[in-house]
Amino acid sequence: MQKNIVITGGTSGIGLACAKYLIDNQYTVIITGRTELNLKNALKVLENKATGYISDTSSLEDIDILVEKIKIRFKKIDGLFINAGIFKAAGFEDTTENIFDQTMGINFKGAFFTIQKFIPILNNPSSIVLNTSIVVFKAFKNTSVYTASKAALESIAKVLNIELTQKGIRINIISPGVTESPIQKKSGMDDNAIDDLLRHFSETSPIGRILQPKDIAPILEFLLSKNSLVLRNEKIIVDGGTTL
Repeated sequence: MQKNIVITGGTSGIGLACAKYLIDNQYTVIITGRTELNLKNALKVLENKATGYISDTSSLEDIDILVEKIKIRFKKIDGLFINAGIFKAAGFEDTTENIFDQTMGINFKGAFFTIQKFIPILNNPSSIVLNTSIVVFKAFKNTSVYTASKAALESIAKVLNIELTQKGIRINIISPGVTESPIQKKSGMDDNAIDDLLRHFSETSPIGRILQPKDIAPILEFLLSKNSLVLRNEKIIVDGGTTL
């Protein structure tokens, strides 16, 4: 029987690459996006082999509606990839309340309540995978709020693994390094800064190139599959060795 997997923020970058990989490996995939256009484009890339729903991760009402729709159509799910997130580049002294609230609202609050509200429709056993970042343990300038949001998300994994153990739900973490994806374009960084960032990590990476979203996909599939049934609170760093 095919496993039902939900990917939040599945319309671009890592989320979209993982959706394609899972579909190719016989999973039933449900993705979310914030706009109808992004969702339509993503489903086209996926050859309409996925189901998509418009849902804003920062809205608890949207999450409730999303869960209800998935429950009606699929009854239960087997895996949840907490992937939706934003990054706004800003120095600590220049960080506004709006940037703070947006970042924490999507990356932590939204993730927190997405997990909470999906619990009733998660099978036993099932897997939740959190998409965090190497910024949690390696400092980068202009990332203070983003770093805090990802660190906060990682911090709850231990607690959830204890509290949800009787439900057969396991929680593990993927920690990507700098990955070439649309998140940079949306961060407020100019093209030169993005080019310099990607060039630096291409030149210093032991693998000799920048990470691509598709590099994350096999790791996610492993954490969603029965091959990871014994893992709890594991963090797999996928950075091409740049933080060695």
